[in-house]
Amino acid sequence: MYLVHTELLNRKADSCIPQNLADLLHALAHPDDGVEHVVIHPHPGHGLTVGVYLLADHLRSAEETAARLCRHAVAEIGPLPGWQVGRSEVPLLAPYGLDDLID
Repeated sequence: MYLVHTELLNRKADSCIPQNLADLLHALAHPDDGVEHVVIHPHPGHGLTVGVYLLADHLRSAEETAARLCRHAVAEIGPLPGWQVGRSEVPLLAPYGLDDLID
């Protein structure tokens, strides 16, 4: 299982984050995506981080799935148009020199 953090960027985020955003994102996931759980971490004046816990065979696949889910959310969920998907990565690997574990 991987925890992937994906940024959703919007400077006006504070006024338009649906309270049930984690549930909405989880509902958009396809059963084959392996999404187990979604959490939201707001960053006032910047946007938010979506934490996606998912099952995947490889790190790169997990990161791509989380990014795809967030791009789909930006396109499909009413209050999110105008948002941008930023980085989508497993936290803490690169700072510790472990980014070579990516397949």
